[in-house]
Amino acid sequence: MQIQDQEFRDRFLEALATDPEFEAEARWFDGSILLGYGDQILWVKVYRGKAIDTLEFVPVFGYTFKLSGSEHAWEMLGSGERTFTDLVSSGSRYLETMEEIEAAGGGYRPPELAIEGNGVEAGRMHIATMHLARAFARTVVASGVPA
Repeated sequence: MQIQDQEFRDRFLEALATDPEFEAEARWFDGSILLGYGDQILWVKVYRGKAIDTLEFVPVFGYTFKLSGSEHAWEMLGSGERTFTDLVSSGSRYLETMEEIEAAGGGYRPPELAIEGNGVEAGRMHIATMHLARAFARTVVASGVPA
C-alpha cells in the first residue's frame, strides 16, 4: 500500500476524524497541509477542524505549509520510538554515545521532519499539526506502507 492509495487515505482521514484534540486545535484553520513521506506526497485540506479532502498531488493553488521527512522518521513517530517535538526540532537528542554527537552534526543536526511554507500558519497550527502527524505516522505503521 502507498500513501496515495484510497484505502490509506480513508484510514488516515478516519484517524483524524476520531481525534477531538485535532478538531479543537484546527477549529479556525482553513488551509491545506502537504505531507511528504520520502518521495511520496499527500495533500490534505483542513477546514474548521476537519480534514475534508486529500489528493495524491499538489493542486494548482498549492498548500499552506508542508511537513515532510524520510520514511524512517515517520516510522519512528508512528511506532512511538521518537516524539513529534524531537523530530521537528534541530539538534541531537537521540544519541547513545558522546562520539555520536560529532558524527550526527551535534546541535546543528537539521530536523528529521521539516516544516516549510507559511511559518505563521504552521506556528499557529503547531499542536494540530502534531496530532495530524501522529495520526498519519500511526496509519503508515498500521497499514504497512513500504519504506
